[in-house]
Amino acid sequence: MKTLEPRSVLPFDGVYNFRDAGGFQTTDGGVMKKGVLFRSADLSRLSQKDIEKFKQLRIASICDLRTPRERSSKTSRITSQHGIQVIRVSLYDSSQEFTRLAFFKFLVSQANTINFEHIMKDMYHNMAFNSHAQLNEIITHLSEQRNLPALIHCTGGKDRTGFVSAVIQLLVGVPYQNVLEDYLFSNDAIGPRMKKIETFIRWMSLFRVSPDQVKPMLEVRRDYLEEVCQGILNEYGDMETYLCQACNIQPERLLRLKQLLLE
Repeated sequence: MKTLEPRSVLPFDGVYNFRDAGGFQTTDGGVMKKGVLFRSADLSRLSQKDIEKFKQLRIASICDLRTPRERSSKTSRITSQHGIQVIRVSLYDSSQEFTRLAFFKFLVSQANTINFEHIMKDMYHNMAFNSHAQLNEIITHLSEQRNLPALIHCTGGKDRTGFVSAVIQLLVGVPYQNVLEDYLFSNDAIGPRMKKIETFIRWMSLFRVSPDQVKPMLEVRRDYLEEVCQGILNEYGDMETYLCQACNIQPERLLRLKQLLLE
């Protein structure tokens, strides 16, 4: 598969996977604008130099998809004090969230039976079919011109951010293959960071969890996205109908978002 060029990633010292979600041609000959919608991992490690670069993007708002626990443990260095509106929309099933101690106990006690691939697929299913209100809030927010340019981010910038970015790209008409390539590009963008997390998880499990066992949680995979997208298309026919009927987003909101993101 042809990957996206490295220039897709914007050069920051303290944040991974920061890139433009636009720049793609659409199926009807249009183009998803660049410089309007960005995506990234968390913003807790931005340097002062990074913050100055960030200001140059003229981002008006941030959609933080992390849980309250994630936000408190990795505080963003970009806040409303920088003149940027931050909306916090947790795109995660809180019943599956662990404290560090609980995660340690889970890893040690269940090391032989943990299936991280199933955990990840359950997470994607929850985002697609149990997070309609959250998607409504995100899309509605982005459909207001005053809130753009905008950044969508979570902790790694790969799963929650990847899913929301894919939904928006498909909505505006970016061909699925390009959406998939953009989604999979996260593996290149966050590889070094995920290697450190692998080491941490193995240490937390007292090395009872193998690298192969934990790998599904540390990368994005074609079937993670394809299974939920296919499920959406099978039930609703297209992304616009899904957002209208399942997520209860007004059609005029979707039209406005398309107008703002396309040229």
